[in-house]
Amino acid sequence: MSSLFSLLALPAVALATFTVNDPSDVIPPSDWAADNAIVPDYNTPFISVQPSDILAAYVFENGSTTVSHNTFTVDANDTSVILVADGADLGLSHVDVVKYGYSSNLLQASFYGFNAAINVANASTATIKNTNITVHNGAANVYAYGTDTVVYVDNSWLYSSGPVSHGLYASGNGTIIGRNLQHYSGGHRSSSFSGDSPKGDVFVYDSVAHSSGIGSATYYALGTIYAENVLSRSDNGPVVFMDGTQNATLINCDATAGLLGGVAIFSSAVRTSGATLTLRDTKITTLGDTMPGLWFGNTIIDVTLENAQLVTSSGVLVVANYSQITQDFDYYASYADNSALQPAEVSMTVKASTLTGDLVAYNGSSISWTLNDYSTWTGAAYSGYGDVSFDVALDRHSTWTLANTTTVQNLTDSDSTLSNIVGNGYTLYYNASAVLSQWLNGTTVSLTGGGSAQPI
Repeated sequence: MSSLFSLLALPAVALATFTVNDPSDVIPPSDWAADNAIVPDYNTPFISVQPSDILAAYVFENGSTTVSHNTFTVDANDTSVILVADGADLGLSHVDVVKYGYSSNLLQASFYGFNAAINVANASTATIKNTNITVHNGAANVYAYGTDTVVYVDNSWLYSSGPVSHGLYASGNGTIIGRNLQHYSGGHRSSSFSGDSPKGDVFVYDSVAHSSGIGSATYYALGTIYAENVLSRSDNGPVVFMDGTQNATLINCDATAGLLGGVAIFSSAVRTSGATLTLRDTKITTLGDTMPGLWFGNTIIDVTLENAQLVTSSGVLVVANYSQITQDFDYYASYADNSALQPAEVSMTVKASTLTGDLVAYNGSSISWTLNDYSTWTGAAYSGYGDVSFDVALDRHSTWTLANTTTVQNLTDSDSTLSNIVGNGYTLYYNASAVLSQWLNGTTVSLTGGGSAQPI
């Protein structure tokens, strides 16, 4: 990552910089360019039941074992270095784990941890501390599978190359809790912290993460993602991928995204409701000129931004669309890719935040935008294509400065005079027949700074 950060404490103090490193500064990704160039092939038969023949060089079954100051390694395809299974409990401390060898079936690797460096399964537990885990050719660093499977990873260093090489990877209702981690993955679709079907819960604290492969996010939510005090960068993916009815919470995080959007949240099959995203004391920066801060497709979701920052080159804060992400996680699917979709319905509550940028909806999608607790928003709302719907609500302590003419359905403002909406000479149209706009009685209201709110 080798990111430079600057701090300026006082006007009279010279500018100071410091560098944040990740494992790619130690092992150059160029050394494993061939692995990282492999495009995953998921067109293999789906496996609905966990296979019983997971191979590993070192197997810990039943009972409790503690190992320290040791090295575990294997060079074989479809073979884990360490397998913890059948209710076993393993403690690792000051250990090196080194994995070579490919995954011949990427679905097995994704759903059941075949070829993972450390695979903890079937109501087992593991506590991993002060450990270096290096994997090559395509393998997860730490994998947890199964209800009552819990893995703790602390003060550890995770490096991987090749596809399906997530840092922390939970599936089948397994849970991983990571603290004080440094992670790097270079392969396609190899996110730093990931859950998979039916769900995996991943909690990360006080860590640094860097993913560089196409479609590799910092977080892939299929289950619960909770991150606190994490500095991350995804060169060719969003900060968060989320598929379906999942939950992602980022607190006091600083995250950078280089592809698609700051988040890319969707339903890959039937549109679902109940997903949540919370960004608290968190900053997301998007690098591409067309990348929105937050992107939603074919989903119904509740979003909370509290003391949050969205920094975009595109000037677009939020996109809601009739769309989803392709299998390769590298572009937004069009109607031609999948016509069996539905519009996105996004309900957003903004608290104590200052945001600049626009809301954009496509193809029947809707965005409900509520400003509370001294929030300020400078921007507009508009249709990218087709008929769309926007609702805007403000409490009396929040302000909206229009950046262009905007049309909303429901306009709600605790300040009955609309004095906290700055017109800048633009017109704010509202639907006088909409239930939450009827309090305006179809009147035209002059706005501060010129312009007006007018009924349609």
